[in-house]
Amino acid sequence: MRNQATLLSTLLLSTALNAQTTALNFTANDCDGVPHDLFTELDEGNVVIIELVMMGCQPCVTAGTSIKNNVLPNTSDPSRVKFYSIGFTNSITCTQMNDWKTTNGFTHTVYAGMSAQTTHYNGMGMPTLAIVGGADHSVFYTELGHSASDNPAIIAAIESALSAGVGINESIDGQAISVFPNPVKDQIQLNGNFVSARVIDATGRVSLEVALQGKSTLDATGIAPGQYTLQLIGPDNARSTGRFVKQ
Repeated sequence: MRNQATLLSTLLLSTALNAQTTALNFTANDCDGVPHDLFTELDEGNVVIIELVMMGCQPCVTAGTSIKNNVLPNTSDPSRVKFYSIGFTNSITCTQMNDWKTTNGFTHTVYAGMSAQTTHYNGMGMPTLAIVGGADHSVFYTELGHSASDNPAIIAAIESALSAGVGINESIDGQAISVFPNPVKDQIQLNGNFVSARVIDATGRVSLEVALQGKSTLDATGIAPGQYTLQLIGPDNARSTGRFVKQ
C-alpha cells in the first residue's frame, strides 16, 4: 500500500511539473470549414475554452452542457469567450464531431482530432479542459474531467484571462480609460464618461453594480479585500475592462 501511495504521489508530482503555462497554437479549419489561428484570436482579446473530447464519452457531453448553460452566461463579457470542442486524437474526423455536436444539441465550434493538443495539456482523462488567453497566450486553467463544482473556478479563470487580454488602461471598443489608484482603499477614480460599472470577484460573482451617469468616482468601500475585474459601460454601450486589487 505504501509503494502504491508513493507511486501515485510521484505520478501527481510529474503531472504538476509538466503542466503547461503557455497555450499551444493551432491553425486549422473548424468543422464548418472556417479557418482559425488560436494565437491570433487570443491577440484580439478573446479567451478560448478548449474541451478535448472522445466519442461515446458522456462526461464530455455533460461538461459541454454545463459550460454552455452555467459558465458562458455568467462571464462578464460572453462576446469575447469562445468555446471549442476538439477531438482528442487525430483519428477523430469532422464527420464524427459534427454528428456529436448535432446529437447533443450544441451550437459551439468543433474541430476534428488534434492529438498534439491532448499531449500539450496532459490529457489522460476525458474531457480535458483548458482556459487560454492574454497577450502572452497563457493557460489560466487546466483540468482532467469536470463536475459542476468546478464551474466557479472556471469562471474565475475566464475573468482573469479577460482582464489579461485588456489592461486597466485599455478599452475593448477603443475608448481609452484611466482607473486609479490600484490597489484601491475606498474610491476608484474614473477618467471618462461612463453610465454604469460592474465589479466581479475572483469566482465570477458580481460584487457591485451601479449606475454612474458621468460620475468621476466609484465607491468601493463595501467591497471585501481581494482581486476584482472592473467593467465600465459607456453611453454608446462600449465596454472597458480591467483588474484591480481592493485593500
